[in-house]
Amino acid sequence: MISFNYYAALCLHYGRRMTMAQVQPLNIPTASELTKAHDFLCESAILVADVKSLLSDSSNFAMVARLKDIQGRLADEIWVVDRLIAATARSLYH
Repeated sequence: MISFNYYAALCLHYGRRMTMAQVQPLNIPTASELTKAHDFLCESAILVADVKSLLSDSSNFAMVARLKDIQGRLADEIWVVDRLIAATARSLYH
C-alpha cells in the first residue's frame, strides 16, 4: 500500500486523483518481435566471438576478458528470449 504522502505527491504531479484504470498496460512482445530479438542477439554473439578470436593472439588481455564477459551476457539474454519464445508458443496452443 502506498503512503498518503506519496499519493498526494502523485495527485499534485498529475493535477487530479488517479484511479486503478489509469495504470499503463504491460508491453508484451509478440512472437515475431521475440524472434527478431533472438536473431539480433545471435548475430551479436557471432560478431563478439569473431572479434574475440581476432584479439586473442594480442597482448590486450583486458579487452579479451571484456569480450568474454559480453559473450556470457549475450548467452544469458539468448537463453531468456528462447524461454519467452517457448512460453509464447505454449500459450498459443493451449
